[in-house]
Amino acid sequence: MADEKNFLDQFSAEDGKPASFQEEERVPVTRERRPLNIKALFIALAILIALLIGSYFLFWAPKIVMPDFVGKTRSDVAAWVKQQGIEASGIIFDDTYDFDAAENSIMTQSVAPGKKVRKNVKLNFMLSLGPDPDERISVPDLETMTKDEIQQWINENKLLKTKTITAYNNEVVENNVIDYSFSGCEEDNFTRGCTLRINVSKGPAPAGKVTVEDFEKKPFATVEAWAKSNKIELVKVEQYSDKIDLDYVISQSIASGKTIKEGDSMTVVVSKGVAVYMPNMVGWTKKQVEAWSRKNPTAFIDMEKGLYSSEEKNIILSQSLAAGSLIDPAELIELTVSLGNIVDVPAGFVGQEYHATGGLHDWKDEQNALGANISVNRIKDFSDDIPAGAIIRYDNGVYVGGTLNAWISRGRNILLEDYDYDDGNSIKTLKWTDLAAGLLTEEEARILCDQAKVTYEVEYEYREGKNNGDVISARRWDDKPIRAGTYLPEDIILYISVCDDAYKE
Repeated sequence: MADEKNFLDQFSAEDGKPASFQEEERVPVTRERRPLNIKALFIALAILIALLIGSYFLFWAPKIVMPDFVGKTRSDVAAWVKQQGIEASGIIFDDTYDFDAAENSIMTQSVAPGKKVRKNVKLNFMLSLGPDPDERISVPDLETMTKDEIQQWINENKLLKTKTITAYNNEVVENNVIDYSFSGCEEDNFTRGCTLRINVSKGPAPAGKVTVEDFEKKPFATVEAWAKSNKIELVKVEQYSDKIDLDYVISQSIASGKTIKEGDSMTVVVSKGVAVYMPNMVGWTKKQVEAWSRKNPTAFIDMEKGLYSSEEKNIILSQSLAAGSLIDPAELIELTVSLGNIVDVPAGFVGQEYHATGGLHDWKDEQNALGANISVNRIKDFSDDIPAGAIIRYDNGVYVGGTLNAWISRGRNILLEDYDYDDGNSIKTLKWTDLAAGLLTEEEARILCDQAKVTYEVEYEYREGKNNGDVISARRWDDKPIRAGTYLPEDIILYISVCDDAYKE
């Protein structure tokens, strides 16, 4: 047993330790460092910065220009938000009373006009409610004031429910106050929104008595004619009614059979027809609006205004009267209709100059005023039929925000050829190279140019060694060589210099 080796001794070296237990020799390795390439580093950094800037302007930079809405209405903002695709949740309206700003007009906006914004922009608008109806107003001594002075006081303080009513009175001088009464407040706590009725004298009543007739359920025109012929002051009050037809009398302040004096006042309540409330027509088609209008003839709808948009053609984009509002038959309701996202170009511009009055340029401006936002790319081209500067052809349609291509004529592209000219005595070949070299006379130069129908101008100067009327030189407007076999566009001018002794010093 003493000669037996343990398990580890089987793998040991002569010293009795396994080879893995022997000390290892470690040799350090030094790697050669490469020098830093500063130039390459700067180039890489510049490319990275350019990519970051380009990405910003391509993907993140705001592109919608903020309009100036001060003085405009909530409906104007809604139309803009719809057109630009802005998130409506970010649009907030606050309102406040303001003496100087018109009711429902925008006074301030949180983002300045001209600034570019994103579709998720947060916008705050301050909307005017008009003068504060709860503002305390000092009441002057009305009994000492005339009708005009009272009206001036009403206008200066923008009193909402203060009215003057005239009546004949034998005791109070004309235009002076008979009496006045408050409703909903007293004189010492009078506010702009309180009701104040002021009766003003019209002076003594004229002679004559009138028996009042029964006008209920009769046309207003009937009572109007009666009042005029009997010198009765008629006060018309309009009211909605489900039972009395439009413009028919619902009731009268003085019962039939009563006797009144000429010049007295009588109030009649006239039907405005059945009360109709404005639906939300945004998103409707024109046909849907027309069908609704036939069922509601008291609503006066105008759909003349149109704007180009991403919506389909004839879709309603906005309405002048808010949804849920009571419709006044005397009020015009304007609807803005989508003209679609494709602008059709009318025929008739071929042969016209681009900037001609009523031409393609004016038409483009008219469409852009309707939101088309299109531009025109003018492409120069030759034409044997269309004069230089006029339109040869153009695209018949373009998407909203796109570019319309229009080909503009440069006139004919003229091939220059030498011309055999018969002067009656002999035939002479008029050469373009001779013209360029100044070897022709002015007459010969004109004959050569007229025969080719090129555009040219003749200039006169004196040149030593040249005879009067001889060509000194000829050159193209674009300075290309003049010789037979080359082309000269009709819109390129040929300048011909001719010797004239009159210019000799």
